[in-house]
Amino acid sequence: MSKKNIRVAIIAPNLLAMKRGIKRIQPGLGMMYIGGELKRRGYSVYLRDTALEGYEREIQTDIHPDLIQVGESDENIKDYLREIKPHYIGVTVLFSNLIRHMNRIMEIAKEIDPRIVTIVGGNYITKRYEHVLQNNKHIDFAMIGECDLAFSDFIDEHSQGREFRNVPGIVYREGNTIQVNKSSNRIMDLGTLPQPARDLMNLEKYWKINSFHNPYSKHPRVANVMTTRGCPEKCTFCTTPQIWGTTVRCRPIEHIKEELNELKNYGVGEIQFEDDTITANYKQLMSLCDVIEPMGFVWNTVNGIKINYHSKNKKKHQHMFNRMNEAGCYQVCLGLETGNQHILDDVINKRLDLNVVPQVVESVMNSGISCHLFLIVGFPGETIEEMQRTVEFAKKLGPDSCSLSLFTPIPGTPLFNFSKNNGYLVDDFSEDKLLFAKSNIKVPGYSSEEFENLVASWTQELNTSLLKRDPKKYFEKYGRHLNEDKSGTEIFRKHS
Repeated sequence: MSKKNIRVAIIAPNLLAMKRGIKRIQPGLGMMYIGGELKRRGYSVYLRDTALEGYEREIQTDIHPDLIQVGESDENIKDYLREIKPHYIGVTVLFSNLIRHMNRIMEIAKEIDPRIVTIVGGNYITKRYEHVLQNNKHIDFAMIGECDLAFSDFIDEHSQGREFRNVPGIVYREGNTIQVNKSSNRIMDLGTLPQPARDLMNLEKYWKINSFHNPYSKHPRVANVMTTRGCPEKCTFCTTPQIWGTTVRCRPIEHIKEELNELKNYGVGEIQFEDDTITANYKQLMSLCDVIEPMGFVWNTVNGIKINYHSKNKKKHQHMFNRMNEAGCYQVCLGLETGNQHILDDVINKRLDLNVVPQVVESVMNSGISCHLFLIVGFPGETIEEMQRTVEFAKKLGPDSCSLSLFTPIPGTPLFNFSKNNGYLVDDFSEDKLLFAKSNIKVPGYSSEEFENLVASWTQELNTSLLKRDPKKYFEKYGRHLNEDKSGTEIFRKHS
């Protein structure tokens, strides 16, 4: 069969979300890269985000009263698959809370046609492939690691009846055992990647919803872009070092420029950079600024940046933020995580001296860039007093905004293993209900609900302190969402 007659569908599962939270949704870069490579090789490719296509549909889960599933119904998915008649279906799974619906998609595929070859991949699969294949008979194969090119390699071999077991990262069954080709599929030259297949995604609906990774966007047409992969840090709560490696790999600037030019043709006005730490390579960042500035984009760093990169040279550090601002950057997110040096050093292995943080926050704000802090509380063994110290430290720093999350033990990370082996996980812990707003770690003296309420009160405390300092600036950022929340609006009215 010729490649153009082989139909491959890449599908993203329904979203699991908080009933009262922001339902963030954006095109999956991973599936767009895979789609771009399949298209480049001549296959008929279909990309489908079931959460997007059924965004208005919300159903209550049996996991927790506050959790809803957002996305297309089974019948809609069946109709879609019957229409396109795929030979292969790949489902991408970033987090464990997508597993339930991933399983359902695979069941549906086999109900429609048992001959459909089903494949799963993504961050969660990379660390838990054996568990996933053992518990779902409807999955034929899994792929671990960077699948952008390897997925197409597998389709090349399997569709022609050749030896697919040699494809790096492929996981398959042999009798009652699960075999994996652990050969590295890490892409060292990111210039070999295709451009993401945005033409196969329903971009207009994403823009209509306008709730990307950073839901407080400055422009109605946003695109998420990656310029580097990998992070030199080894934080124990994060999967990045294991999935993407500790070497920062940079896309060629001309490759990035090509993508940005394509986005201008879509009418995109804002870029949200998904790099794990875009400031790690100073030279690359400055080149990016030179490219993006004349294009007129506004942009931000949604995944956060390491606070102390280049901070020893204060002049260079300030110049970096000044240059970013000149090039259109309106916000950086700083990965502070905690205001306790003990937690940084002994629990999460984050190489950061808290004494440096005020200077960096000041540098960001002096440049004219809005400063957002990422904070986490509830690390295993962390006391309430230590958590309160984080809140007070953040208030003293005086950023423009903060987000306070509960520590989420992500399967496959060192801190998940530590939490599990030392009895820190809550008694009803389940991988498929992990959310950053729900408590999964035992806190002495508090039930899960009581601890969640305490953290909610700290969040309000932080937001109120920020609002009091500059009500106008605060409302400019959060106004759209405050209008949907009466309590938030009242806080604003009280202090403005």
